[in-house]
Amino acid sequence: MKRHFTYIFLLLTLVTPRLFSQSITAKATLDSNKILVGDQVRLKVQVTYPSGVSVLWPALNDSLNSNIEIVKKSKIDTLNKGAKNITLSQYYTITSFDSGSFYVPQISFKYKKPGDTSYLEALTDSVLLMSNTVKVDTTLAIKDIKGPLNVPLTFMEVLPYIIIIIGTALIVWLVIYIIRKRRRGESFIKFSKPKLPPHEIALLALISLRNKKLWQNNFVKEYYTELTEITRTYIEGRFGILAMEMTTDEIMVALLPQGIQGNLNSKLRQMLILADLVKFAKSSPLPNEHDQCLDIAFEFVNMTKPVEVLEVKNDQKVNEEKTYQGTTKQEENTHAD
Repeated sequence: MKRHFTYIFLLLTLVTPRLFSQSITAKATLDSNKILVGDQVRLKVQVTYPSGVSVLWPALNDSLNSNIEIVKKSKIDTLNKGAKNITLSQYYTITSFDSGSFYVPQISFKYKKPGDTSYLEALTDSVLLMSNTVKVDTTLAIKDIKGPLNVPLTFMEVLPYIIIIIGTALIVWLVIYIIRKRRRGESFIKFSKPKLPPHEIALLALISLRNKKLWQNNFVKEYYTELTEITRTYIEGRFGILAMEMTTDEIMVALLPQGIQGNLNSKLRQMLILADLVKFAKSSPLPNEHDQCLDIAFEFVNMTKPVEVLEVKNDQKVNEEKTYQGTTKQEENTHAD
């Protein structure tokens, strides 16, 4: 009886590793086994083994043998087939620069069973690869090698050069522009002053006219010509009336809707009519009439200019405003004298 148990134990010891090893399969397949010299083909290497088994992936570097070279390889993909088996696969792009028939050698996978310290081996089958040359008809004459083809340039290829040329031209122009500005003593950037409102322009022009003393130097016609131009220009800017192209009567009619208070309209009319008599009828007003016409122009501008509403925050600001107004009136009286 003991002898039978011994035989059974020895049989299980010999058969079990063989059965276990048969459950691990390693395969190597090619997309195509025929290529031209220098062409590339993919080699798929795959191993399937039970879960719990430790498998070492073979280290394949630059070549499989002296005739077959590895160009590149993919990542190792893992596929679980159910809960028992695991499949690992990897693709190698291979080529051959020699003509002939070459075998992809067997690829070895080392594996170790659970609880075992020694490694076993599973091999792939060797695969035949045929590398053929291009068939040449030796009966034909030898022809020269064709030269490189002329490919037309695309816009995207020329675009960087266009940008460089335009950028260089702009930089050169900017440097020349700055140098010329500096030589002329001009600033590189011009800051435009804010445009004055019509009433400020008119008041400054009237003060300038008074300082010229035209009628005092017998330039009476020039005096009234400039006085009416200042007044008409102010009316155009303030009320939007084309006063420069109108007669005196037309101006007075156009001003009626503006609601000018008091006898300011009649004073303005008197001044414009007197100016027309001087310019067109060679009239000679009295000296006091010259000053009266200028005062009427001042009064018309001051009475019809836009009223600015200022927020008074404290008594000190009110006192400063009163002091400023008193000083302005005093200066006007001094100029009138």
